[in-house]
Amino acid sequence: MISFIDGYIEEIRDGSVVIEHDGIGFMMAMSGNSISRLPGDHTKIRIYTLLGFNENTGLSLYGFIDKQERDLFIELNNISKVGPKAAMAVLSVMTPDELRLSVIAGDAKAISRAPGVGAKMAERIILELKDRIDVSDLSETSSDTAQTKAISGSAIRNDVLVALTGMGFSGGEVLNAMKGIDGADDMDLDSLLGETLRILGSK
Repeated sequence: MISFIDGYIEEIRDGSVVIEHDGIGFMMAMSGNSISRLPGDHTKIRIYTLLGFNENTGLSLYGFIDKQERDLFIELNNISKVGPKAAMAVLSVMTPDELRLSVIAGDAKAISRAPGVGAKMAERIILELKDRIDVSDLSETSSDTAQTKAISGSAIRNDVLVALTGMGFSGGEVLNAMKGIDGADDMDLDSLLGETLRILGSK
C-alpha cells in the first residue's frame, strides 16, 4: 500500500490533485477540505494516501492532507452502502472534528449536507461510528487542524465539550445543550462554557 507521497503540487483540480514525484504525476481524489488547505502549485508537500480498488473503475488513489482524515475516510468507506464517493463527499463538507461532533451528538442533518448523502445514510454513519469515537478523539485533532486552518467555533466547542465531560456530563448532554444556544459559534470560550452550564443546570 502507498502510505504517503512526498512531491510537488503539479495541478489542483475540482476534487483531485496531481502530485509530481520523480517525474511521475500521481493523480488522486481529494476532499474539498483537504484541497482548501493545500499551498500553491509547485510547492513541495507530503500527501497521505490510500489505494482503493473498484470492479468498475479499477485502481483509484485517494489523497489526504493528514492521517486523521485518512483514518475517518477508511472508517466511512467500511460502512455498508457508503463507499468512497459518499465518504469523500462527507469529508468535503465537514472537518474530522466536525464529523466526530456530529456523530457524538447524533446530528444526522449536519452529515446529510454532503452531496449524495441522505438522511438514512447519515443515520447509518452515526450508528456505525458512535461507539468508535470518544471525546479524546476530538482533542487529538483540534490542535492539528488549528495549525493549518482556523475552524470557526468548532475548536471552542471542543474545549467546552472536553471541560464539561470532565465534570461528569455526557457528551450528548453537552452537545444538545450547545445546540440550543443562539449565536454559539460567535461566543468566546468563557461565554459558551457559562451558557452551556446554565442550560445543563436548569434541566
